[in-house]
Amino acid sequence: KPTDLSFYNWDSHIAVWNSTPNYQVIADNPEGLLFKYKRDRKILNVDPKSSPGDNSTRTPIQTELYIQVVLFDHISRRKT
Repeated sequence: KPTDLSFYNWDSHIAVWNSTPNYQVIADNPEGLLFKYKRDRKILNVDPKSSPGDNSTRTPIQTELYIQVVLFDHISRRKT
């Protein structure tokens, strides 16, 4: 949805990104789209050819409903 952290409409070729209270979207990076978790300042890299980053995992999900589904999980190590 256009209200997600990152959204790309394949029909209109429009990209939208939205920072949230937890994540800052870094869209102008030469390495591609990145998300920075604001509490521990760790970077989450969504590039499938790169590691997702410290304390983060990438899990692809097989489904008949969508062409591609990938879940990213980031565990914050900073105490609140």
